Amino acid sequence: MIVIEDLWYTYPGRNEPTLRGIDLTIEEGEFVLITGPTGCGKSTLLKMLNGIIPHESGGEMTGKVNINDVNTADSCMMDLAQLTGLVFQNPDDQIFSTVVEDEIAFGPENLCFSKSEIDRRVLDSLEMVGMSDHRYAQTSKLSGGQKQRICIASMLAMMPGILVLDEPISQLDPKGAADVMHTIRELNRKLDLTIVLVEHRLHEIAHLVDRIVVMDEGKIVLDAPISKAFEHIGLFHSLGLRIPETVELFHRLGYDRLPLLVDDALDMLGKQSGCNTVPLYESSDYPNEQCNRGDPVISITDVWFGYEKDTMVLKGIDLDIHEGERVALMGTNGSGKSTLLLHLSAMLKPDKGSVEIMGIDTGSKGPYSFASKVGLVFQNPDLMLFCDSVEEEVRFAPSNLGLEDPVQMAGNALESMSILDLRLDPPQALSRGQRLRTAVASVLSVQPKLMLLDEPTTGQDKLHIEQMMEHFVKNDNTLVFCTHDVETAIRYATRIVVMNEGTVLADGDSRGVFKDVEVLERASLKQPCAMQIARSLGLDAFCVDELVEIL
Repeated sequence: MIVIEDLWYTYPGRNEPTLRGIDLTIEEGEFVLITGPTGCGKSTLLKMLNGIIPHESGGEMTGKVNINDVNTADSCMMDLAQLTGLVFQNPDDQIFSTVVEDEIAFGPENLCFSKSEIDRRVLDSLEMVGMSDHRYAQTSKLSGGQKQRICIASMLAMMPGILVLDEPISQLDPKGAADVMHTIRELNRKLDLTIVLVEHRLHEIAHLVDRIVVMDEGKIVLDAPISKAFEHIGLFHSLGLRIPETVELFHRLGYDRLPLLVDDALDMLGKQSGCNTVPLYESSDYPNEQCNRGDPVISITDVWFGYEKDTMVLKGIDLDIHEGERVALMGTNGSGKSTLLLHLSAMLKPDKGSVEIMGIDTGSKGPYSFASKVGLVFQNPDLMLFCDSVEEEVRFAPSNLGLEDPVQMAGNALESMSILDLRLDPPQALSRGQRLRTAVASVLSVQPKLMLLDEPTTGQDKLHIEQMMEHFVKNDNTLVFCTHDVETAIRYATRIVVMNEGTVLADGDSRGVFKDVEVLERASLKQPCAMQIARSLGLDAFCVDELVEIL
């Protein structure tokens, strides 16, 4: 049982509190979702539950946090670790072993379990998260999504009574996210495991939870059972939060009851799912009107690459990206998306084949040669942030490249990413989403011709995703971004490239790609809920707006 009473917390070096008078009780066996705008204090609250705050972070804390009648401020972290397992927002902050098996075994070993019990827990937890085949893999060679699964497995291996997860599916492909969340829900039900989870992707998990807690500016502004939460849909809209498409659709159609699942929505409409009445595209028939617009900015010819000689990550990639295109790279975790993105910035060189950036072969040039033309934002923004303030961080690149008026360039970038009010703050004190926007602004400040973003929606609420992507649309940027965010890809990409096992599985516009069920299955992607409903009704609608207009 978790009891939080009048909790206030201020980080070291900051004047304003991050948490303001939090009162919250979570019963044993509950599955609670905490959501809210970027920077509202969600991750800070989670760190209270296993004692990282105040024991490691310092700062000023008042109020009380009790875990099973144990006051976290009076207990040590070793004891709290047996009560609460925390999966961090960034898996690289948590993984320290070089081999997957060692990472999973570390917790049970420190709890002094027998070797046979440790082996059993390692095998069971890896199976739970679908990573059994990676037991002996090097953690440094895993994709971001695979690392996320390993962190979840390492906590499951310890079997704490309370499992706390900070955006555990933010880097997982849609099928992987569904599988992992199903496993967590089953553990919650079968073992009476208490789950506290922070997530922006409500459409992925709302139907699984018992209760939603919404935060804003360090306070709880809504605490409701899932059956009642979306009666306050205006609050979700006002805070810029993403809600399930089924909820949005039925709200706009004037229904009082707002279903969370496609099957429930179809039952209400008197239809059954899976009718498949709208013709699907064959993979060779994808309309691709935007793909030939402008001159090639990137030309990739028969590119092969492997981090190890006997294991190829990219296998014969042929791809041209044209000026003004917005290309979403999608596919399963470990399919080669991030590796391909690194080739587009000359950070990696192909073992075979060639990559040309604006007519220049990267084989003879380093990434610095393209620094003013190509902007790359890593999947983990913390790898890019090293200055003492946000403003200094964003000003660094134009100053370093000797560009005119770096102060003005930095100011424009800060404003475009909605972080001007954070300019004096240290990046390390910001939320994950705010740090990501800082990293984007630091690259955007030099006004590159080509922007490369790896998972740009991680840690972002709907409002800030829209602001970021609308900036690229407005400025007609050439943009390539890796993402598992189907809604964002469909709304903003002019072209979708689907990867699978190091190859290009499909390449076309979003309508064509997301009508090909075979491609979606192989790439662990899912159709948007609105599209699933439309197909079952025999309609050719692609999003909520189109479906509302037809209905």
